[in-house]
Amino acid sequence: MKSWSEKKKEIQSIDPVRVNELEAVAQLVNAIHRRRVELGWTQKELADKVGLHQESVARIENGGSVPRLDTVFRLAIALGLELKLQNRGFRIGS
Repeated sequence: MKSWSEKKKEIQSIDPVRVNELEAVAQLVNAIHRRRVELGWTQKELADKVGLHQESVARIENGGSVPRLDTVFRLAIALGLELKLQNRGFRIGS
């Protein structure tokens, strides 16, 4: 098992672009989870609506796997969510 200082060094070494990507995925997954809970649906109910296994929804919600974009769209549609892209106020490479 890694020590906390080793884990901190590992986290600090992650490329900032990759950190942004991971944060974006985390935001999507959190929104999906929150909405599922708001609707009172189980993971199995959501999975059945989009053609996934309950275990797949659990892995997505628990951060065990990064969902493909088409899967995010299917989940969002089933949950009545809309995906939007927003200008973050900077340009990559600037």
